[in-house]
Amino acid sequence: MSSSGKPYLSVVVPSRNDDHGGNTLRRMQVFFSGLLEQLEKHRIDAELVLVDWNPPAGRPLLRDAIKWPPGLKHCTIRNIVVPPEVHRKFDHGDKAPFHFAAANNCGIRRARGEYILPAGIDLLYSDDLMAFIAGRNLKSDERYRVSRYDVDRNVVRYDTLPEQLDFCRENVILVKAYKKKHAGKARNAFPELHTSACGDFQLMSRHYWHLLRGFREADIVDGHCDGVLSYASYAAGVKEVVLGEPLRLYHIDHDEKYTERTREARFPLENRLSFTSLPAPLNAWVRAAYRRLLTIFGYKTRTSTHGVPTLGFLEYRRLAKEMLRGKRSYICNDEDWGLGQEKLEEHVIHRADWDREYEAPDKGGREGADEPEKY
Repeated sequence: MSSSGKPYLSVVVPSRNDDHGGNTLRRMQVFFSGLLEQLEKHRIDAELVLVDWNPPAGRPLLRDAIKWPPGLKHCTIRNIVVPPEVHRKFDHGDKAPFHFAAANNCGIRRARGEYILPAGIDLLYSDDLMAFIAGRNLKSDERYRVSRYDVDRNVVRYDTLPEQLDFCRENVILVKAYKKKHAGKARNAFPELHTSACGDFQLMSRHYWHLLRGFREADIVDGHCDGVLSYASYAAGVKEVVLGEPLRLYHIDHDEKYTERTREARFPLENRLSFTSLPAPLNAWVRAAYRRLLTIFGYKTRTSTHGVPTLGFLEYRRLAKEMLRGKRSYICNDEDWGLGQEKLEEHVIHRADWDREYEAPDKGGREGADEPEKY
């Protein structure tokens, strides 16, 4: 039981009731029910911070659309609502209905946990992973990663968590694993971090989330902001710890994935870099080398999602290198990160036994941020 009146773990979940990817509410229900069951089973004093971003007109708010289990002892459930008028303040807010980085940061900034874990709404955690967190052996100067296992979407047809986890183990589609390419020290002193699907699991101390000011908010579409966070934390002195088997993160398959929506513009003359005499892999290598060469000389590629500009892969890698070499700050946002100046509506859906004194702040804002010392 928490004696400090603060949770050990904050799980931050941003979303909206817009059916993105198909069958969204069912995927969301499976995630929340499983997470809360595990927090209770492993007695993790926690809070769930649900950020309802830019709620669609004519649809229920997420707090009303989800069935919350009764009698929770270990987890407080908080709901923060970011209204459409706040979303429209961001560039391209009329084209993209969701701002991944700002939505996560909104919850991260207001989270109270000693450790903070941003999460998607289509995940299931293995029991071994939750038992590891429950052991309370996390270190404040470490950032924890785990490989993602994409599983068949039919897992949502099962109603109990044991059935769902059994199905996940037997129906893996793809593994986003950590693959170290170079033995020993990484080439060009570029650390080989586990950046594959890293937006789904970045567990780090509240101290460092605030020091780094969260995910990079520059683009409303989340172009590599999770990877940028990985390298930024490394540059700030945080050690990456990759958790291995049997600890797993399961991701429920769905439509309209990020990789299916993103388009990167071709470089000048790139169409001509295809030689019939060369095998396809070698042609791909030639084009990649050409793109890297132009990038070195300052050419900036244009990447977009549904016509909204975002950070391209080569620009992302260059940004990361500049952070690591001290040529750019590893802090990507200003002091108002995470909607720090906004007064937001908050509701407490449930209070844990250890958290009976918590009251939602009057319209959120800075007084609800409970920020650590300034850096």
